[in-house]
Amino acid sequence: MFVKMLLTAWSCVGLLWWVISWRLVVMAAKPAPDAPAPHEKKTLTIFKPLSPLENRGLKIEARGLESFIAQLDEASELLLGVHETDWPEVAPFIRKMEATYPDARVLVVRRAEADTLANPKIAWEKVLVPQAKGQLWLWSDSDIVAPPGFLGQAMAEFEACGAEMLTFPYAVRTVPHPTALLDVLFVNAEFYPGVLLLRRFGPADFGLGAAMLFSRDSFLRKADWEKLGSALADDFMLGQVLQPVRIGSITLETVADAADWPAAFAHYLRWKKTVCWCRPIGFAAQLLIMPLLGWIGFVVGHPANLRAWVGLIAMMQADVLFAVLISREIGCKINGRSWLAIEAWSLCRVFFWILCWLPGRVQWRGKSWRGARESS
Repeated sequence: MFVKMLLTAWSCVGLLWWVISWRLVVMAAKPAPDAPAPHEKKTLTIFKPLSPLENRGLKIEARGLESFIAQLDEASELLLGVHETDWPEVAPFIRKMEATYPDARVLVVRRAEADTLANPKIAWEKVLVPQAKGQLWLWSDSDIVAPPGFLGQAMAEFEACGAEMLTFPYAVRTVPHPTALLDVLFVNAEFYPGVLLLRRFGPADFGLGAAMLFSRDSFLRKADWEKLGSALADDFMLGQVLQPVRIGSITLETVADAADWPAAFAHYLRWKKTVCWCRPIGFAAQLLIMPLLGWIGFVVGHPANLRAWVGLIAMMQADVLFAVLISREIGCKINGRSWLAIEAWSLCRVFFWILCWLPGRVQWRGKSWRGARESS
């Protein structure tokens, strides 16, 4: 009897979190009020280092890069970091941007040298910094898509918020193929609602790689390249350095594009492991909103108990229902034929949560990471 009461209470907490998550996403979908225009417009440099393209072209990054280039004005510039071997793939895109946006200042920085830091993204940022002319810097992952008017709103919001850094949440709005589902469900259903909740709590101490806006002078005064370059979660580390951080009112878009199921599972594990390494207490607290783990244990211990199976299946359907509802509020329509894959995700998130506590490494950009600051 006690076990059933415990599971019922646990399930209620889990369902309550899903309702709160859905409500947070619904409210975030409403247009944010415009921040007051700053008294003095500052110059801006946007950093966009590209990861090695490996002959795949810019099919993932092109839309995101253009969404930023289209918003450049006389006071802003974009630094694009390109590996020398990738220049033949990038050059046609640059020519197209020059023809489409002739007044946009896009400076391409090419290099053939190997990374000098463990984190390849930070290695690129260090190369780009000497070229930056802006008073404000915006570090943003190359695949991020910005809505129209984002740059102006972001700069106005930064000046008004009084924080050292302004960072922005992100979500996924398209499912290009079934193997992208794990990324979609993690970002939209697991990660995004939590960020929206933290936004309501006020100042934070982390950044989000989608976009981090801060003062050049503040960065040069506080940042340490070696510490940033040795961190797997460089955005989290930069937020630690430049706190207090505010989470912005605009949601950006990221692209889910795992090549196959092994890559999808590896990416999912890396994301969850990174959260676990950076925020172990918060990650452990997810147990409170994961009643499916209790129902799985109950079924394993009492496989002939009908109520155990009913509880397990009911909680799985709740996961699926709210994941779909939340994604639809974001603007991401999940095909009904993907229902079974979402059922599998419901179980995966439990088993991967357990897996994250076990010793193990993750792979990122050709390196093996066994902790938030350890690589080989």
